[in-house]
Amino acid sequence: MESNFVKIVECYIITGVGILIELQHRENGIPPNTEIIDSTSNETWIIKKRVHNGILILDKSEKYFECETESMHVDSVFNTLTERRIGVETELDKRRNGIYMYLIKPKKKKQKLKPEIGTELKIKTTSQPRVKCI
Repeated sequence: MESNFVKIVECYIITGVGILIELQHRENGIPPNTEIIDSTSNETWIIKKRVHNGILILDKSEKYFECETESMHVDSVFNTLTERRIGVETELDKRRNGIYMYLIKPKKKKQKLKPEIGTELKIKTTSQPRVKCI
């Protein structure tokens, strides 16, 4: 995947929370208020914050980026320790493949609520440089 692009892996609408999305990218994080644009439809979404996974936080293996200054976390429920281990490995595999969760919102009220899974969106660059994550 090219730099300055994200790919939609999963997308959920969570009542009372918003649009939770899994994005695959090669960036060193995506700061809040970054716009991601569908070049075909010209629809734009705004990254509100990074969403960390609770099981990776507890496992001390969640990946953090300095520029992602706003975040929240989601928790998972497992019936057995084996299911929990599988859940941790599944999430770690996503991180190894550059997949991270974010909360987003549509820029305009009269556009599609969520982007299509599999779509590649361009990260909008402005005349001012984005905060560089290291």
